[in-house]
Amino acid sequence: MGDLKKTTLGERIRHIRESLLKLNQGEFAKNLGFSRVATISDYEKDKRTPDIAVLRKIATIGHVTLEWLLTGEGKISIYDISEPVLRPLKDPAAVYSQDFTEVKVYDMAAVEGPGRFPGAEPVRSILVPRKDYERGSIALRVRGNGMSPTISDGAIAGIDVSNKRPVSGEIYAVWLDFEGVTIKRLFVYPDRVVLKPDNPAFPETAIFVTKNPDEEFIIGKVAWVYQSFA
Repeated sequence: MGDLKKTTLGERIRHIRESLLKLNQGEFAKNLGFSRVATISDYEKDKRTPDIAVLRKIATIGHVTLEWLLTGEGKISIYDISEPVLRPLKDPAAVYSQDFTEVKVYDMAAVEGPGRFPGAEPVRSILVPRKDYERGSIALRVRGNGMSPTISDGAIAGIDVSNKRPVSGEIYAVWLDFEGVTIKRLFVYPDRVVLKPDNPAFPETAIFVTKNPDEEFIIGKVAWVYQSFA
């Protein structure tokens, strides 16, 4: 397709379908849950623009970053950003000494809130690239489909507990008294913080703040996510 940075959204969608997934429009439509093949044709010809839920699903099944799909900028493949090592290694000691670090994984349903986080025993550990460890040294095993398809049930999310300053549109681990630790996309307003799931089937939550939200309920920013797309 030539220079992928000079393409339209429709051309990038076609690149994912044809070059990355090697699917025809009918197969691609089926993967997205569409009954009309014409919808895919309209997307690729820039006659229609997918909503954000569809764009996230296209990025997920195409293994591309949402940033590149939306703008044509940045890394294309999610594997250019970080790639997990979840399989047994013949010589773990050699890996530790080079590019990977062991990270403890905690079950999201068992950890505690601000001031006591994680406050539980780890359920496993994984090896992650050092660059990821430096950005998020505590990992959570995600429970639920509230952030699907961006973050699926069972994914492992690295949390940067040093970064609690809320920025609208970014994803954070937060503490809710009625739910415990959860992962949501935050939107900041003068008097409240709105926690939005990426899955439209789940409701959003508004928290009216009386002090800094980073002190009140934010655990840390999600720095990286490892998950299977199978």
